[in-house]
Amino acid sequence: MLQEDLNFIQIVSIVTSRFGCTIDSIDIEGRTVSITCPGGKEQEIECAMAIGDIIEGRENAKDLWAFS
Repeated sequence: MLQEDLNFIQIVSIVTSRFGCTIDSIDIEGRTVSITCPGGKEQEIECAMAIGDIIEGRENAKDLWAFS
């Protein structure tokens, strides 16, 4: 497994945990994740957007970033 794969898993794990969501499945090669959140679809979308922000390196995602 490559370092970038491990980074992806770590980002997904930390963000879903902070949102109180669970990971149903991860496809490393396709970089897709299936999550379930107790707050429903709205919370799932919010969590997915936070994951995307971190992966894309957006400045507003620094509070969720795992590597400082």
